[in-house]
Amino acid sequence: MSRPGWVKLDLAQISALDEVLSRLPKALLPLQGDPEQSDALGINSKNFRLNTARGVFVLKRWSDQASPLEISNTLSIMAWLVSQQLPVPAPVALQGDSFALSVGSGRWSLFPFVEGAYFSGADDELHSAAEATGSLMETLLPLPAGCLPTKGPAHLTVADGAILARMKSAFRTWDALLGEDLAALLALSWPLIISEWESLSVTRLPSSRIQAAHFDLHPHNLLVTDSRVVAVLDFEACKVMPVGFALGFAALKQCRQAMSLSGLPTNPRFVGSLYADHLLRTCPGAREWVPHFGDFAVAEVLRRICSILRLNLENGEKKWNKVLVVQLSHLGEARALFN
Repeated sequence: MSRPGWVKLDLAQISALDEVLSRLPKALLPLQGDPEQSDALGINSKNFRLNTARGVFVLKRWSDQASPLEISNTLSIMAWLVSQQLPVPAPVALQGDSFALSVGSGRWSLFPFVEGAYFSGADDELHSAAEATGSLMETLLPLPAGCLPTKGPAHLTVADGAILARMKSAFRTWDALLGEDLAALLALSWPLIISEWESLSVTRLPSSRIQAAHFDLHPHNLLVTDSRVVAVLDFEACKVMPVGFALGFAALKQCRQAMSLSGLPTNPRFVGSLYADHLLRTCPGAREWVPHFGDFAVAEVLRRICSILRLNLENGEKKWNKVLVVQLSHLGEARALFN
């Protein structure tokens, strides 16, 4: 579905929100209608839409795993990007100058609701997404030290290599571990996984600058109106890391979406090149990394595959297995788009 959906809450859910709602700025109360909950694909979606006398807002409950410092830094990043005229929802002050509200064990924030559809790749959306991605990364480069996020994920690590070795050793138990269908798909993809791992492990990827970077710019984190990006979402995925990995993965996610709906020639190399051309308009420093976008993207995909396999091996956690199917397809897609 290209447009974000919102569903009504039942009475029990509304009652659970009562204390949080009662502590919102008085100018917003009483609400005009019942709160609605996001029906996004995210497994842990905790966003609620509120119709108020001052407009429509999104109330977000932060993950219980996010520390107060991480939440504060994320909100500070968003507020700073707004001051730089980037299309980012502006956090609303809730307690004095604080953008976060503590209620019981939960922490909450409020943002203006941005009307738009998810990035679909249709029309000129790919041009706008590439330029918005480049502009965001360039703007994050001089981010004030006081709101720098935590360190991001590492790639091609010894620990991930050990996970692949464990999976290889457990080959005979894949059906029991993953289910027959997913085990069969993983078996088909396994030679490519190992080939890419071995190749990238000895390849010296160009050193991209280490900075605050949004490393999950997939289509549902870009809202678009009239083919222009009007909001970038999910700044919990903003971490200090080599920006090449973030750019390569963003290019993969956005270009593969454009391949399906844009009406562009169905030549993936053409689409990848078109994306790079528009990215460089706002992020000229990426010129030395663009030829390696395939490597950067595959390295990030391998990291995600290893994370999902680790959850299965160590915790029996299967909720991300449906994403594994997508990640396996990314290996070939990244090479088709970017060599």
